[in-house]
Amino acid sequence: MKSKPIKILIVEDDPFLMKVAGLTLEDSGFIVERAGTGKEAIEKIKNDDFKLVLLDLIMPEMNGFEVLAKLKKDNNKTPVVVFTNLAQEEDKKEALSLGAKDYYIKSDIILDELVRIVNTYVN
Repeated sequence: MKSKPIKILIVEDDPFLMKVAGLTLEDSGFIVERAGTGKEAIEKIKNDDFKLVLLDLIMPEMNGFEVLAKLKKDNNKTPVVVFTNLAQEEDKKEALSLGAKDYYIKSDIILDELVRIVNTYVN
């Protein structure tokens, strides 16, 4: 019996990064939804069943910290992994305290590693 494809949400305001990350994950068999703002992400998370959310922190309308705070307040258990270029230790501590499962610096990650990281949280 074939297993059900795993659905992931990428929340990223950079269209190029969103496209490349999305295609990389789709090529690995994941179903990928995309959101370009924090507000859009909250709506999608509320109305769908994602196994994982990849969340940028610096975005228009609602930043990633606000998304994490809203999910925590709503007691939403969807796992979130932060992918950002904010490298300050305080930002990492805040994101993890708001419920992020992990925190990665985008510029340090190659695309093949993205698939490995996602597999860590969905399998």
